[in-house]
Amino acid sequence: MKRKTMAILLALSCTLSMAACGASKEEASPVGEETDETQEQEQEPEQEEKEEEADETTDEETPDDEEKDGEKKAQSSAQTPSALSDDLYDFQVSIDGTVYQFPMWFSDFEALGWEYDGDASQTLDSNQYTTAEVWKKDGVSVYTSFANLSMNTTPFSESMVAGITLDRYDMEDAGWEILLPGGIEWGVSNADDIVAAYGDPTDTYDGDLYYKMTYEQDYYNSVSLYVFKEGDSLQKIEIENMVEMEGADNSVDETVPDAVKAYEPPKALGDDFYAHTVQMEGTVYTLPCPVSVLLENGFTINADGSDSVVASQYFGWVELQYNNQEYRAIVDNYADYATTVENCFVTSMEASVNGPTFDLVFPGGIGLGSSEADVKKAVDGFDCEVDTSDSGYTYYTVEDPDSDGLCEYTITVKDKEVISLEAENSFD
Repeated sequence: MKRKTMAILLALSCTLSMAACGASKEEASPVGEETDETQEQEQEPEQEEKEEEADETTDEETPDDEEKDGEKKAQSSAQTPSALSDDLYDFQVSIDGTVYQFPMWFSDFEALGWEYDGDASQTLDSNQYTTAEVWKKDGVSVYTSFANLSMNTTPFSESMVAGITLDRYDMEDAGWEILLPGGIEWGVSNADDIVAAYGDPTDTYDGDLYYKMTYEQDYYNSVSLYVFKEGDSLQKIEIENMVEMEGADNSVDETVPDAVKAYEPPKALGDDFYAHTVQMEGTVYTLPCPVSVLLENGFTINADGSDSVVASQYFGWVELQYNNQEYRAIVDNYADYATTVENCFVTSMEASVNGPTFDLVFPGGIGLGSSEADVKKAVDGFDCEVDTSDSGYTYYTVEDPDSDGLCEYTITVKDKEVISLEAENSFD
């Protein structure tokens, strides 16, 4: 079953707080989308609780989207521990006498007798994860999450198992002893025992069926414990720990991607705003445009402000210079492998009377200094939104209604004259 891909939380401090990238990059969905505990709906019977778990099968982008340079935190992978830790934030659980520590590799989890109930040949792009992946053992099912924090696209079978959910209905007939650090025991320990072992939780939810206690170390590093009121005991555990493990494939391939080879520069700028064309410093481009093509036409890269490599199917940054002018833009890597920034695609171009003062021209011949009358004539017949601010700026934004991603031209007018231009075209 093919899963939808959702990019995860771009909380970049440069412009916006999983959406931004120098210019800014919209993602299909912010990561997390955590359930609002104040409105959380409890499932009464077994069927409803299982349906809630099954609904969480969407792929999302991983937490390292928050790091604006795309680099990931390295973490040593631990061997299967022989004894259970006393620290909850070691993200361990003992199941039927075996200690599991998350994250762990797919193959290591499988070696403990679990059979993955899915297609392990499916792939995860860099910085993505899935939830609610089902494994079975001795007639018992558990849910796990898969994550890929490496630089390259990997199959599920080579990804990390980054967390686990143990549900009371699935565990009902297992007969296994389940222990957490500090002596907390499934079916025995209550909320007071948990607080005594770990202190006050980071967050709580008090519902009709259960009391949920969440201990969060960081984004995507948490343990949630459900004490059901019937029986007053721990009967559900959710562990999530998404950190990079040693052994991840962070190799870089400098081979020119097929998408770069397939790029063909347009013959003319034209008048069609839906053609995604711009003219920059006398050369006509289609956005997105390979960085290497810009370099061939006289641009240079400021290495200090640019990423040298970009992960597979991910984004990075580049600072491009021409004629003593410079701008910073997002670059997308459409390849299934990590590669150099030169092999990526610039998704935006800009110019302003306040700098950078590039010779940038939009369809219909609109450039810096063009009259507002010319702008109105050029955008006539296109999907254009006009917005005038109290300070006298008028913004003409042309969007392509058939684009799969963010595709727009923004023309800013002040005192009847164009003072800035920005074009962007990025795919989902």
